[in-house]
Amino acid sequence: MKNSHIIPEFIYSSLYDEKHRFHEISDDVKKKNKMSQKGIREKLLCSECEQHLSKYERYASLVLNGGFSLSVRNEGRLVHLGNIDYQQFKLFALSVLWRAGVSNLSVFSQVKLGPHEEKLRVMVLNDNPGTEYQYPFILSPIIHENKVQEALIVAPTWTRLENHYAYRFVFGGIAWVFVVSGHKAPKFIIDASINREDELTMIPWELSNLRFITDMAQELAQQDKL
Repeated sequence: MKNSHIIPEFIYSSLYDEKHRFHEISDDVKKKNKMSQKGIREKLLCSECEQHLSKYERYASLVLNGGFSLSVRNEGRLVHLGNIDYQQFKLFALSVLWRAGVSNLSVFSQVKLGPHEEKLRVMVLNDNPGTEYQYPFILSPIIHENKVQEALIVAPTWTRLENHYAYRFVFGGIAWVFVVSGHKAPKFIIDASINREDELTMIPWELSNLRFITDMAQELAQQDKL
């Protein structure tokens, strides 16, 4: 087994200092904060599986870091993006969700996929992104003082969206909200998620309005970890 990243290494680039270290803040009262030189990893995948996922990571890295020319259309608060490959980008996102679900690390302990774990594994292994109705996700850039907060990674948490289980990740300056359900997700989620026309809709949010992040920050501050 390889030392595998759950959140891909390229996501951590904005966190590193001049010595290639980043500040890892623990929400465990028994653990101290520490400096790390690599993103969070564990013995998880074989070399072949790592190679299989790397093609999706490379594509997502280009999309998220401006390596592709995307079409952009603003409509009020909404940002509509085009020219994003449905298969590659969705499989990147689902691979992160699946890895978090099978991880033994405590930071990913809230991601419990149940029967969806095997379904996601097979989809990713077979390069099958599924239909637009299967495992849709919303992307919300996180804004503070008019800047996207790229240097922010938060432990994923679960929530409910109209009686569906959903998992919230924060990385790459974006809140990723995945709906994991055997039933059709609400229309507003499917409409915003990436579609087979290679389009998706982002909904930017001010950091101070994201309660699950601000509540966590307050708890860490009470532990003198911020």
